[in-house]
Amino acid sequence: MPEIVDLKPDSQRAVERFWAHELGVDPGFLATAPEVSCSVQRLYAGVQLFRRGGRLVVAAPPDQAPLLQDAMRGRSADEVFSAEWLQRVFVQDAERILGPAHVHYADGTSFRSESSGAARPISASDAAAYRSLAAALGSKEVEDSGFSGEAFPAFGAFSAGVLCAAASYTVWEPSIAHLMVATHPGYRRKGFASAAIGALAADALPRGLILQYRAVAWNASSLALARALGFRHYCSTLYVRLRAPR
Repeated sequence: MPEIVDLKPDSQRAVERFWAHELGVDPGFLATAPEVSCSVQRLYAGVQLFRRGGRLVVAAPPDQAPLLQDAMRGRSADEVFSAEWLQRVFVQDAERILGPAHVHYADGTSFRSESSGAARPISASDAAAYRSLAAALGSKEVEDSGFSGEAFPAFGAFSAGVLCAAASYTVWEPSIAHLMVATHPGYRRKGFASAAIGALAADALPRGLILQYRAVAWNASSLALARALGFRHYCSTLYVRLRAPR
């Protein structure tokens, strides 16, 4: 197996800047933060928990920050980074708690393509096959992965005319390519997802993008795929989607 390589320093700094912006903090804060801290962000209405190493940052919109700061007082990172704890804090205000999930990154240095060349870009003529793949997935799988049969650019691995796996990405400015991948239930563990991601990487990496791979903590096969392709674990997250005020 090829040697595992870390991200380039420039890529690491870009990822740190991205997360600092997401959490509403200065980039240097992530290296010096206390074990548990609460930040105020104004980008989204939900609450995001970011855990890296021994540090946990809870990013809250301004109206939720006082509640969380009070609830977190005297709590350890292990206590706070918990869907059960979040449910107790928000009670009926939590519409959905997503995660925990592990977030990984790869760039042109770390990514290891296992593509056999069988994957290619998905075009308009593949629309029916693309939608069919999405329809074959369970609703929980779709929610966990964020996969959609309508997302482009997208890349697919085919066998005998069947779209067995597909990967797409969305650019989160300025340089994060958030990756979504899914494999048809009848074609798993046969290398199709690796091939689709390899084709995606061949498109995204020359553009200077950094690949972001997110998988829920209990999806062992997805996490193993990330490691095999050279993705490096960066952080773990929990996200609370809040109900709209009545």
